[in-house]
Amino acid sequence: MRVLITGITGFVGSHMADYLLENVPGVKIFATRRWRSKEENIKHLFGDDRVIFEECDLLDRGSLARIIHISQPDIVYHFAAQSFPESSFLTPVSTLTTNVIGTTNLLEELRLAKERNYCNPTIISVSSSEVYGNPNEDEVPITEKNHISPANPYSISKVGHDLMSQYYHKAYDMKVIITRMFSHEGSRRDKRFALSSFAHQIVMAEKKPDFPPYAPSFPTHPIRHGNLDSIRTYNHIDDAVYAYWLIIDKCDYGEIYNIGGDYTCSVEDALDMLISKSKTPKAFIKELDSDRVRPTDITLQIPDSTKFRKKTGWKPTKGLEEICDDLLNYWREVL
Repeated sequence: MRVLITGITGFVGSHMADYLLENVPGVKIFATRRWRSKEENIKHLFGDDRVIFEECDLLDRGSLARIIHISQPDIVYHFAAQSFPESSFLTPVSTLTTNVIGTTNLLEELRLAKERNYCNPTIISVSSSEVYGNPNEDEVPITEKNHISPANPYSISKVGHDLMSQYYHKAYDMKVIITRMFSHEGSRRDKRFALSSFAHQIVMAEKKPDFPPYAPSFPTHPIRHGNLDSIRTYNHIDDAVYAYWLIIDKCDYGEIYNIGGDYTCSVEDALDMLISKSKTPKAFIKELDSDRVRPTDITLQIPDSTKFRKKTGWKPTKGLEEICDDLLNYWREVL
C-alpha cells in the first residue's frame, strides 16, 4: 500500500503516519514537507525506510505533480492546511490561499494523474466541523445536513476546501471522501490551541524555581485564557486517526462524514481538569487575556456522528481524562 500524506509534520499527520506504520504491513508513506516546516513531530520517523519525505508546497503545482508521479498513491490523506483559527484573523489572505487554492491545486494534479492512468487514489479530504459555524441550540447535535455557516476566515477557507472536494468527485468521478472532524486533542498539539496552551502554561509553571510543591495560601501562577464558555465535544487523537483509517474501506465516495467524540463540556471544564492534574492545583489562578479573545468565536460544537459510526462501527475509546494526561505528559517531556 502506497500512501501520500500532505501535512505529515503537523499534529494529525504525524499521528496518522505512526498509526499506518504500526498497523499496516508493507505500507510505504510518501510525505510532503516544506523547507521551513517544523520537524519536532516527525524526528522519530527519520531513518525509517518506509517513509519518504519530499519537498512540496500546495501552492507549487510542479512540486505536487512531482510527488504524485513519484508516489503513485493508493491513498491520499490531505491534512496540510493553515489550521489555526486564531491566526486566520491575522492572516486571512494566506489562510484562504493555502486552504482553498492549495487544496484545488492538489485535486487538480490528482485529476491529471487519473486521466493519465498512473494513479487513481482514494482521497481523504480533511475538512472541519468549523464549517458549521454557530448553530442555534435547536440545531444541535450537528448532523451533516446542518447549514454551512462559517464564522471566521479559517472556517470560510475550509468551506472552500470542502466544496472543491465535492466538486472534483462530482465532475471527475474522483474517489473523494470528505470528513468533518470535531475537536480532537492529544500529544503534539500546537500550543496555539486552547487545551495545549493551558497544558503548556501549567508545565512551564511547574518547572519554575518558585513553583510551590504544596498548596499555597493563595494562587501564585496565572493561566491566561480566552473565552472559556465555548462548548466542545472532545475526541482523542488516537481515536481520530483510527477513524481516518476506517474510512478507506468502509465509507462511500462523495459522501461527507461528521466524526466526533462523546465527551461534551465547556472549555473551562477542560481547563479545570488540566489544573486538577497538575502537581499543585491550588497554585493556579485563571486570568482572562484579551489578546486571546477572538473577534468572532464558534461556541457550540456538539456533533452527531451517527452516519459515520453506523458505516464503520467506530466509537471512541478514550476521553478527556486521557487527553489531559497526554497533553501534560507531552509538555513535561518536551520542555
